[in-house]
This record gives sequence, C-alpha cells and structure tokens, in this order.
Amino acid sequence: MTFIVWFAMLGAVLLLLALSSSYLRWIPVTSSVMCLALGIGLGTSGLGFLQLDLSKSSGWMEPLTEVAVLFSLFFSGVKLRLPLHNLRWCSAFFLAGPVMLICIGGVTLVLHYGLSLGWGVSLLIGAILAPTDPVLATLVQVVDAQDDDLVRFSLSGEAGLNDGVAFPFVILGLFLQQDNGQAWFSDWLLKDMLWAVTAGLLLGYWMGRGLGKLTLFLRLRSHDSTVSPNDYLALALIALAYVSAESIQAYGFLAVFAAGLGLRQAEVQTANSPEEPAAEHLV
Repeated sequence: MTFIVWFAMLGAVLLLLALSSSYLRWIPVTSSVMCLALGIGLGTSGLGFLQLDLSKSSGWMEPLTEVAVLFSLFFSGVKLRLPLHNLRWCSAFFLAGPVMLICIGGVTLVLHYGLSLGWGVSLLIGAILAPTDPVLATLVQVVDAQDDDLVRFSLSGEAGLNDGVAFPFVILGLFLQQDNGQAWFSDWLLKDMLWAVTAGLLLGYWMGRGLGKLTLFLRLRSHDSTVSPNDYLALALIALAYVSAESIQAYGFLAVFAAGLGLRQAEVQTANSPEEPAAEHLV
C-alpha cells in the first residue's frame, strides 16, 4: 500500500472517532475499542483494505508505537495534580511497587511449576503481563487535573510508573534465559534496576518542573500571555526528556511520565487554592 492510501485511511479513522466521541461517552466503549474494531474490519480479517507486512514495516512501526506511548504517559502525568506529599500517592506507589512485584512473581511461579517453563521464559512473560494497565482506558483513568477520585488517581499513577518499573525484570528474564556463566547479576541490579529507574524519574521530574518554573517566570516578567507555554512546550519536553534519559542509560518512558508530572507540580506551586488550578494554560 502506498503512503497516500495509508494517510487517507488514517484521516478517515480519525474523523470517524472525532464525530463519534460524543456518543461513545454515554456507552461503555472507549476509543481504543473502536480503533481495534476498525483495524479488524479494514485489515486482512475483514475487508482487506489494509495489508501490513510486519517483516517490512517493523522499522517504522516500532518508533511509531513508542511515540504513541510517550504521548500517553506524558499526558497521564500532566493530569495528576495532587502534591507528591498527598496520601493518595501511596496507593499508586503501592500498586506500581509491591503489588506489581507480587504479580510478576506469581505469574513466574505458575509458569515454571505449572507449565514447566524455564525460569528465564517464566520471568519474561510475567514481567510483560504484569504492567498491562488502563493507561489508554479513558473510563478508568483521571479525567482532568481536578479529578482526585482515589481509584482513578491510583490507577493513573500506577499506569505511568509500571512500564519503567517492570522493564528491569524483562532484562532479568533475558539474562536468565541466556545465562552463559558470566557475573551479570550485580551489573543488572546496579545499572538496569537502581540507576535506570531512579535516574529516569529524577531527570524527567526536574526537567518538567524546571521548564515549568522558567516559563511561568518569563510570563510573569513580561506580562504578556503570548509567552505562556503552548503545544510546543509539551512536544519539546517529551522529546528532551526521552532523549536525555536514553543518553544516560535511564528509562525514557519513566522520564517522560515524570516530566509531565513535574510540569504539573510547577503549576501546583503557584496555585492559591488546592482546588483551583493556577496558570492552567501551563499544561
């Protein structure tokens, strides 16, 4: 299929989703389900309009899916407006930490002892399945920055953290599967677990918060709303946070989520009331 055909199909699908969004809001069907149904209907299982050869398309499919996840993670972080010292964050950290580790361990044990799979394959599958989350499910995630519902807030916070937290165990599963007798465990623990997770979160958070503070300072100093951040700020922050994290061998997905969170926290610091967002134009 030519690029023109692909682009035409994309435009038609986006137009259909835009026109049907007001109706989808009242039924238990999300836009993700609509996209899945359209893909099946237009693909080889349906009308056959879209023919996708994965072996030839993997070169552009992989970065395209990464970009989609980056946007989703960034705007998930932007919606989480509660200060980090708020107790509601504890549930998100608990879900993304101990609960997910228990899920990874449980799946690993079931696959190893129940299906007689090797430790490496069992852990790899457990680490892939554990962070399956509602990050794109609009019915259960935080609606906007003023939504502080405990369940939605916990799920949204966990969804932004779990991909990066689970990735070290994907690496560990690969190490176990290809164990050649070399001393790799300490390198995995220090580099892939402690450094990559911590550095990604800290780098992204302070990049987002610093850029937010800088933009607010420039706007207040110039008394000109045109200096206020816009869509370019979000695009720049997503790109810079991801590239910076990857350049120091940290997890870019965590950095982008933390960048959105840091940008929102910069706005929280300027609010006169915890219920009333200040400088909402920031995000």
